Amino acid sequence: LQKRRLPLDQTLTIAIDIADALAAAHRRGVVHRDLKPGNVMLTKTGAKLLDFGLAKLTGHGEQPAVSEVASAPTRSVPLTHEGTIVGTLPYMAPEQIEGKPADARTDLWAFGAIVYEMVTGRRAFEGPSSASLIANIINTEPPALAAIQPLAPPALDRLVRECLSKSPDDRPD
Repeated sequence: LQKRRLPLDQTLTIAIDIADALAAAHRRGVVHRDLKPGNVMLTKTGAKLLDFGLAKLTGHGEQPAVSEVASAPTRSVPLTHEGTIVGTLPYMAPEQIEGKPADARTDLWAFGAIVYEMVTGRRAFEGPSSASLIANIINTEPPALAAIQPLAPPALDRLVRECLSKSPDDRPD
C-alpha cells in the first residue's frame, strides 16, 4: 500500500482473510482495537493479523486481552482506562476517537478503512494535522470507491461505506 493500490482480486482475497481472522477473534471475545495495514502480514497461506497488544476482552471493560501486561509488577496502573484513546488515528472509528468503549464494530470501521485503502491507494480519511484528521473522521464521508477506482464493484463500495458508518449501530453485524 505504500507504493500503489492493489489489484481488485488481491484486495478481495486479503479482505476475506482479514474478515475471517476478525470473526474468529470476535467469536472469542477479543477486540483488536489497532487494526491497520501494518498489523496485517501477507504470507504464502494468506493474510494474518498481528499485534494484539491493544486488544481487549469484550465484557471485561478496557482490560487488555493480554492480561499479564496489565498486571506486570513494574506497572502500578492499568494500560488503559475508560476514556483512553488507543489505536492508530487514521484507522480509528469515531467512537474510539471520542474515548468510548470499543467493540467488534470498532474493528469493522478499521477493516473498512483498510479495504478502502487497498482499493483506492489512499486513506479513507486524511488531514494535514491530527486535529483535521479527527474532524474528517467524525464529520466527513470519503469519496465513493468508484470515484477513485472505476472498476470497484458497487457491492464492495456499499460494504465499505457500511463499515465506515459513523454510528456503530449502522455497521454490519
